Amino acid sequence: MTRVLITRPQPGAAETADRLRALGHEPVVAPLFEVKAKEWSPPAAMPEAVMLTSAAAAREGGPAMATYLGLPCFCVGARTAAAAQGAGFTDIRTPEVHDGGELLAAIAAAGIGDILHLSGIEIATYAPPAGLKVERRVVYGAHFHSWSEAERTAAQAADVALIYSPRGGEALAAAFGPHRKGVRLSAISRNAATAAGDGWAARAVAASPDEDALFAAAGLLCEKQADKAPLTRTG
Repeated sequence: MTRVLITRPQPGAAETADRLRALGHEPVVAPLFEVKAKEWSPPAAMPEAVMLTSAAAAREGGPAMATYLGLPCFCVGARTAAAAQGAGFTDIRTPEVHDGGELLAAIAAAGIGDILHLSGIEIATYAPPAGLKVERRVVYGAHFHSWSEAERTAAQAADVALIYSPRGGEALAAAFGPHRKGVRLSAISRNAATAAGDGWAARAVAASPDEDALFAAAGLLCEKQADKAPLTRTG
């Protein structure tokens, strides 16, 4: 049984824990952030489409999002798409992309000229392609959660740590300090892995920005794989 540290905020952390238990692993839930919704004002003009780069944006968009539920909703990853569906979007599109920059290119390629990007406070910055206007609205904030001593002890005893964002990588590195040599890291993106720094037992990067790929990178899709600790070094 592999002990897997889950650092994502709730309610996603509990969902991930359930998935890992079903796969025969021992989840260690120690979120690094707490997500809180923020009030936001809609843009003056109706956009042609909505862009979501996180599931939290779909969950925390609030009543103001209702106006846009019938528009095409472009998402990064299956989990964000599922959250968009749960929020009531009816035309959900998930191009095969790895990050927000690639999603912007896919939106432009679809002939969309004006989009509303609902996001958290801190996101990677991507220049939109020529001809694509982006109105961004911050609908939630992720606030750092300081671990208790019990959470820290449990986290540092994990075999594998899952990282879902560059900010999460930075926070994990700070929380672990030098106590990381025995922990293998699996990151949702190369930027997230880089943000976590060096010194881990090994690092792996998901082939696509979704949890199935994150599990696969960590060798968690079957117990036999996990026992072999197949994470590969990325630097």
